[in-house]
Amino acid sequence: MYSSNRAAPAVHGTLAAGEKRIVKQKLQDDLKAAMKSGDTRRTMTIRGLLSEITRLEKDVRREANEGEIVQIVKRERARRDEALGFARQGGRADLVAQNEEEARVLDSYLPAAVGESELRAAIAEHIAAGVTQIGPLMKALKDRFGTQLDGRVASQMVKEALSRK
Repeated sequence: MYSSNRAAPAVHGTLAAGEKRIVKQKLQDDLKAAMKSGDTRRTMTIRGLLSEITRLEKDVRREANEGEIVQIVKRERARRDEALGFARQGGRADLVAQNEEEARVLDSYLPAAVGESELRAAIAEHIAAGVTQIGPLMKALKDRFGTQLDGRVASQMVKEALSRK
């Protein structure tokens, strides 16, 4: 029994390592393809992502897992949204186009978001189970949906649901 318990984590660790290599390898392959095609905007965006992943890996002294990579992509996407707002305010059509293009590239690496109806059902389920505070409810949603959860949307829906209760 002891040996089977030891073997299970090794298999799980191998799967997680394989998944992260797939995401990182996809980024590296896409970088090569973008460089060959001469798509400089895509090349620079992917290089920036890989640079952030490498920085994280140096900080934590291990390879980044898929969840960490998705968080980096989400953070970079949020930066593009912020820059897009400033570019629109300043009337800079060139920067608007640049940031929109970079945002589209980043979106292609994000997992599909949880559907609104599925999220509402999960919120209602947890409220019915007795969870009546934002913090524990958000944690439960994050545990359930992982990287597919858009925190901003979920927070707004949780607040609405709790205010109606």
